[in-house]
Parts: sequence; structure tokens; C-alpha cells
Amino acid sequence: MDAIDRVSDWLGQLAAWLFVATGVMLTYEVLARYVFDAPTTWAAEVSQIFLIAGVLMALGRTLKRREHISIEVLRPHLGATGKRIADTFALLFVGVFAALVGYSGFGIAYDSFAKGRSSGTMLSIPNWWSEALVPAGLGLLFLQCLVQLVRLWRGQPWGGEQRQGDPG
Repeated sequence: MDAIDRVSDWLGQLAAWLFVATGVMLTYEVLARYVFDAPTTWAAEVSQIFLIAGVLMALGRTLKRREHISIEVLRPHLGATGKRIADTFALLFVGVFAALVGYSGFGIAYDSFAKGRSSGTMLSIPNWWSEALVPAGLGLLFLQCLVQLVRLWRGQPWGGEQRQGDPG
């Protein structure tokens, strides 16, 4: 469980830096294009891959820290057992979704790899580079769901921080 947490945390930090790098690249592209009249051939495509990677890398850490957007209508009115059941259902739903989409994404990435598809731009980046991020990120999300389910049923807090009114 600790290994999954460490990987989620490390990739979450890396994701944050990818977002910073994306901002720098796009700022540079705007300056190059509109100030120096010399647009880049790489900034848009590389920043797009960085954004995809950042979002998918951050999924596990976001779940671990319980920072996903949630709508709470009934949950605050439930007792400790009801909250545990609601959280279990939510984690199972997310886990099954992550497994199904990750599995499907693996097939897509493998197909692109096997057929040698590329972006069709001047950089001609292989498509599987960005497509492989889907099963990798969702695979980690699935594993983090399992870790959080174990914590939930052991009565342990999620990631060291407890939401107000939560059991455990």
C-alpha cells in the first residue's frame, strides 16, 4: 500500500511540474509567434502531450488525498456505516471504470504501436506515446482505489487527512 501511495505522490508532483512546463511552452509559443513572428513547430504538440500526461498522472494522488470533485447531498446525513458503504460504492465505481477504460486504452495504444501510427505533424510523434498514458494513469488509479478500499474497511483515514464527520 505504501508503494502505491509513494508512486501516486511522486507522479502527482511530476504532473504539477508538467503543467508548469506547459505554461512556459505556451507562453514561449505566443511570444515567438506574435512578437518575433517565428512560431515554433513543437510547442503546441508537446504541450498537449504534457497536459494529457499531467492529468492522467495526477489521478492516483488526487484520489489518495480525496480531492476529486464530489457532490454531497445524502452523505452528510449518513451515519458512520452509511458513509463507509457510500464510499465503498464510489471507490468500486471508480475502480471498475478505471479498469475498463484502462484496458480499452491499452488495446488502442498497442494497435498504434503495432501499426506505427504517428501524429502526422512535423514532429511525427508516435501516437502510442500519448495513448499509453491512458492505461498507465488509469491503472494507477485502479490500484489506488484498491488501497483506499482497504484503508476504508480497516477504519484508517484516507491519505492522513480526514473529512469532517467521517468515520475512522
